Amino acid sequence: MPRATPTDIFLWLALAAMWSSSYAVIKIGLGTIDPSVLVLGRMLVGSVAIYVALKFTGMSLSRDPRHWLAYTITGLLGSALPFLLITWGEQSVDSALASILMGTVPVMTLLLAAWFVPDESMTPRMVAGVIGGLVGIVLLVGPSALSGFGGEVTGKAAIIGATLCYAASTVYIRRFVKRPALEMATGSMLVGTLVMGGVVAFAGADLTSIQPTTASLGAILYLGFLSTACANLIYFHLVP
Repeated sequence: MPRATPTDIFLWLALAAMWSSSYAVIKIGLGTIDPSVLVLGRMLVGSVAIYVALKFTGMSLSRDPRHWLAYTITGLLGSALPFLLITWGEQSVDSALASILMGTVPVMTLLLAAWFVPDESMTPRMVAGVIGGLVGIVLLVGPSALSGFGGEVTGKAAIIGATLCYAASTVYIRRFVKRPALEMATGSMLVGTLVMGGVVAFAGADLTSIQPTTASLGAILYLGFLSTACANLIYFHLVP
């Protein structure tokens, strides 16, 4: 694997900030918006923003069915499904604990990559780095976030399921995806948005009960533009 450049390190830190801040912002949105509708709104904003960026650069989506399969797999595993699982899980799980649980993504990714990516293997240094990172997350959000770890099993299981989705998406991209980052980010977001539209339509979300506030609408815009569009673009740029 090539050595990370200073720019790569900066982008990783920016990506971590965008994703980690989303857990607290999701809590704000959940105050008045149904989980599936919140995810749909987030992805719709993200899709519009990143599609505009694609057109601004003069690029376009591929017409090759194989590439649309890649858009679909990454859209489901890297966006729609984990976003829905995290948002649903945070109805009963504190955002601080959610961030700790999501901190296990590197562990899951290392395990899957060691099995499925030929040129990847776990070294003692990498394992030590992941463990150190997890400890750092706990210290940053506060050890008290772990006090109720044994309760609300379903919500925690949903968030852990999201970590598996992210890990599987990362390994899939690392192994099979060679398309430009902006194209992949746009295609996966569009597919994920269509899937979430179907979920909202067929799951019977009660749209009449939504009482949007300035805070919840701001949460959708923040999640859509920063934690989704910008984060996905950085993610696809870094993983290959």
